[in-house]
Amino acid sequence: MSVWTVANQKGGVGKTTTAVTLAGIAAERGFPCLLIDLDPHASATHYLRAEAAGGAEALLRGTPTEPCATAVPGIRMLGASAGLAAIERQQGAAQGMGRRLAQGLAPLRTRFDPIILDTPPMLGTLLVNALAAADALIVPVQTDPLALHGLEGLMRTVEMMRKAGAGVPEPIILPTLMDRRVRISHETLAEMRKRWGAAVFDGGVVPMDTRIREAARDGRPLNTCAPYRHATATYEALFERLHPSSSEAA
Repeated sequence: MSVWTVANQKGGVGKTTTAVTLAGIAAERGFPCLLIDLDPHASATHYLRAEAAGGAEALLRGTPTEPCATAVPGIRMLGASAGLAAIERQQGAAQGMGRRLAQGLAPLRTRFDPIILDTPPMLGTLLVNALAAADALIVPVQTDPLALHGLEGLMRTVEMMRKAGAGVPEPIILPTLMDRRVRISHETLAEMRKRWGAAVFDGGVVPMDTRIREAARDGRPLNTCAPYRHATATYEALFERLHPSSSEAA
């Protein structure tokens, strides 16, 4: 059973859209999916109109908690709360805190596949926990020059954790918010591929698309409200790479 971490040390790059859409594809294909919102801003929790918040905090504190329902049948959730920020402040230096999430996920792995983690856009205890728990690491990166700095930061974090003995997987860099009308987007994508090569997802890019904003407004995964859009096709290709058996279930 797989844990997929969606991460970047920069905000506004499409992390929550990526996490929710992958969860939506899992549900659509009949896989028992769990989405965990580790961001104190609770974007994924609000997106899916989760019935209760705070489950992610309880998991990190070692308290047994049952995932709640969401507005989307087939997606269960451990939602975020402001208490996650307190964990960041209070327990960042606690012995073994970086592995707390991985330990808490152990019993959930037998019930859900995939488990998808949406993370905060900053380096700290919450992100380190999500990286340490990951079987797959998806890094959405806006095709804008400034976004490459956030990518560099995350890649350094991954390398440091590996040197410390953490088994963080190779990142899959997902180009997002691509504006094909603008030359700088194409130049940034080319630079991304030049610098990170095979780590950049080769199954497509996520373009600028007003339907992405509309999906978030309506609380629906992109695949359920815009099934034939280019962005949805890219996310479906990514899902099939992460979950090869899904091509048989589709």
